[in-house]
Amino acid sequence: MTLRLRIITIVAAGLLLTTLALLGFGWIREQLQQERIATLAQQAQESLWKQVLAAEEQYMDAALDQLTALPAIASAARSQDSKALEKRLIAENLVPGDGQLLQLLAVLRPGHEPMTLGQTAPIPLLDAGSLEQLFSGEDINGLRLGSGNIAMLISARLVPGNGEPVVLVAGRSLSSALQRFSQNKQANQQNQNRQPSHLQASLLDLRGTLLATTHHELWQAVAPLISPRQQQYFQAPIGSKIYSVTSHQVRDLAGHEVATLVTLKDDSSQILASLFLARLAAGVTLFLIALGLLGLSWYLRRSFEPLDQAISALQALAKGDTSVQLNHQRNDEIGRIAKAVTHFRHSAQELARARSQRERVRRRQEQLIHQQLQQLADATDMTSREEVLQLLQSDPAPQSDDGQLRQLAHVMSDLTRRIAEQHKSLSSMVVELREALVSKTQLAGLQQELQIAAEVQRSILPQQMPADARLQLHCHITPAREVGGDFYDYFWLDKDHLGLVIADVSGKGVPAALFMAITRTLLKSTAAFVMSPSSCIRRLNDLLAAENEQMMFVTIFYGVLHLPSGQLRYVNAGHNAPYLLPAQPGDAEPVRTLARTGGVAVAVSEEFVYQEAVLQLQAGDRLFLFTDGVTEAFNHQQQEYGDQRLLATLNPLAAKQSSPEDITLAVLQSVRAFEDGAPQADDITCVSLLYRG
Repeated sequence: MTLRLRIITIVAAGLLLTTLALLGFGWIREQLQQERIATLAQQAQESLWKQVLAAEEQYMDAALDQLTALPAIASAARSQDSKALEKRLIAENLVPGDGQLLQLLAVLRPGHEPMTLGQTAPIPLLDAGSLEQLFSGEDINGLRLGSGNIAMLISARLVPGNGEPVVLVAGRSLSSALQRFSQNKQANQQNQNRQPSHLQASLLDLRGTLLATTHHELWQAVAPLISPRQQQYFQAPIGSKIYSVTSHQVRDLAGHEVATLVTLKDDSSQILASLFLARLAAGVTLFLIALGLLGLSWYLRRSFEPLDQAISALQALAKGDTSVQLNHQRNDEIGRIAKAVTHFRHSAQELARARSQRERVRRRQEQLIHQQLQQLADATDMTSREEVLQLLQSDPAPQSDDGQLRQLAHVMSDLTRRIAEQHKSLSSMVVELREALVSKTQLAGLQQELQIAAEVQRSILPQQMPADARLQLHCHITPAREVGGDFYDYFWLDKDHLGLVIADVSGKGVPAALFMAITRTLLKSTAAFVMSPSSCIRRLNDLLAAENEQMMFVTIFYGVLHLPSGQLRYVNAGHNAPYLLPAQPGDAEPVRTLARTGGVAVAVSEEFVYQEAVLQLQAGDRLFLFTDGVTEAFNHQQQEYGDQRLLATLNPLAAKQSSPEDITLAVLQSVRAFEDGAPQADDITCVSLLYRG
């Protein structure tokens, strides 16, 4: 696959991934938008239904107020005289029945059969709880489902007067409520063309049985998609139109969910317009991608033509054709490649002339070697002389380096003298070789033991960074020898406190490594029981100084970081002061040195009282801890790296908000560049910490 094709493939893959990501984000946004629309639609439907019920109940309450205000109505209700009651209703133009204001009027008396006028009433009209509310003086209004899939809007009123309580119940069909719901102005939102969009409503019980509807054909088409016990919002294509379907549960007059209200709204124009825009956007996107890839292919083809010519010229030069010419008038990278090929052609021509010259020189050198070998053959015995003469008569092997021929002539002229001297020294060399083999064996064993000690020392250092999102650590150690006296450590004191330590043992090599292991073990075991850094270092000092016959000591910086607050309590026992790289560095002093606590190195003096200091870290602050192997690094001129060079390295890192790993690597690179290959003078240890808050 050519480079041009690889570039086009990578760009096409990037465009495809970007398009897929945008489509994915768009789909998620669409889903969230649909959920929000569904919630708003269900809330609007529920609010509108409550308004419709309130309007229906207002009609029935007005009729009941009119009836209960008439003494004749109250008397006929108490006596359950249906004829007198019906006669009075005719006079008041309140006869119940289909097409009337009231479709049902019933009289309820405790212990008597209800007397109903108008439609057949669902039995029972009111439950015991509703009757108790009426008898206590409350009005009853709401939806009531009865036997035979009969559902009505009920309004009940206690007939005023003395004697046995009598309840007057008025009922209206759900059809009037659904018609009012579908024709409500709040539901009929108008689009940009000012065309009304009527709702179609249906009511079904929780078993899925239809109770009432404003459009039977639409209900039959959407009925299989409805789950009566769930709130739903979806779009359903029915015929040539697309409807938005919304459903929610409604409650009866006792407050129980007994039915589901389903509405259908014709949103064909909006949905089709959205689909058209989506398809148009997808088509335009694909067209632009294809156009971009074609343009990129054309541009790369024109741009890579000089590169193809340069490749052809290189192939010709590889075959020995130095007459090829290239036009390198372009100033871009490809033009520079063509210019380099032209220089290479000139170099190849010069090389051909140099080869011709070297061939002539080689012939003269061969003649010189032939003369030297002839003299050597005359000075040797007959067997050696015949072998040398036979070698001289054979064809010489071709040489690849002119300097080798001249050197060979000199070696052969001195060969006779060296043979005698080497024979004398051969015996002594054999003895020395035997002694060297013994020493080498002992040295190999010692080196193997040192390698094992180095691996053991590395294994006791922590390997895994703390798995806590509140901070980030990066540590590095480079011993000056196989084993060293520097060490770092971090460990959890509890879930919110992290112990952090960096130390440098006096001396180098195996003694320092052993003293380091003892110090680390004692510090970690003491810190498990002593939370205060000053008390912990004091106890460690007493333990190490008690029987310190070798007079070794260790400088330590030990701190305890409280992760929820960012408070660092620390003790500096004669160690290099760490640096603070604030999240918001100042212009005058971007990097600050931590305050010293005035403590001497550990294991120097028993019962020394160490003081501790407190540093408040902010989110984004970084700490850089190090040993003196960084600042006391030397180059070939025996110049010291020093604190100023370290500060010059850390200052730009503070402004760049560099990560702990970047800080550590930048310091190490700066030190290596300063040493310029000089031997490492001391162990180098760095610990970088980022507090995220």
